[in-house]
Amino acid sequence: MKLIVNEKELKEYFRGLCSLVWGKDQRDEEVEDDKEEAVRCSLRKELYEEEFAAFLQESHSDLQRDSFRKVLLRYLHETVELGTDAGSVTGVLNEVGRDYAEIIESSGSRVLIRFTQINYVHEV
Repeated sequence: MKLIVNEKELKEYFRGLCSLVWGKDQRDEEVEDDKEEAVRCSLRKELYEEEFAAFLQESHSDLQRDSFRKVLLRYLHETVELGTDAGSVTGVLNEVGRDYAEIIESSGSRVLIRFTQINYVHEV
């Protein structure tokens, strides 16, 4: 697909979009004539907001958790070793929850480990 745009119109479009979404602040008024700089200022302001940082962190952790869950599901009902900062746990991977794994050790003990505590996993 080929898209041909007028640079001036595109800058004006994003300036209007920026004003609509984030509104104006004092910094925007100072650089009103320089639309490109105004858009940069508005974007910086938004990117450094605490709510946006929390949103990114939550999205990243959800993605990471889902990816790690898929890896663990490949080892379901297999004998594995899960490494944590506190040491390794070896046993049969009995269950993979939303954010935890359950291992049944050879002694019969059930160990629940949160994904955030797992450093590595490998089949034994």
